[in-house]
Amino acid sequence: MDAFVDPDVDLLRIATALYTLRRRRDAVAGRRGLFGEPGWDILLDLYIADRRRTDIQVSSVCLDAGVPSTTILRWIARLEAENLIFRTADASDARRRYVRLTEEGRETMRQILRSLSSTGLA
Repeated sequence: MDAFVDPDVDLLRIATALYTLRRRRDAVAGRRGLFGEPGWDILLDLYIADRRRTDIQVSSVCLDAGVPSTTILRWIARLEAENLIFRTADASDARRRYVRLTEEGRETMRQILRSLSSTGLA
């Protein structure tokens, strides 16, 4: 039996480390959202969820980012307009919506993470 090998496992490791470091930096500074890059945080969060095959509700996107929900919603709209993410309704509960990477968003994140990996910084 052939085992599935995820070619992006190293990229997931890098994305998770970056996300963790960003949260740690905020915790040490004692000021959530001070160093905010909501667009990047959203894309990291969604890339990690995508690789782990989990869904993230719009209401839960980047709760750790420490920025107001209105800011997150503006960034979701911007990333959606850039065709990097999309929203989809829950089939069993119309009140619940999920946000996911598009194929273009997934490939953009792969390119960025590969680039960071090749610099030795991540």
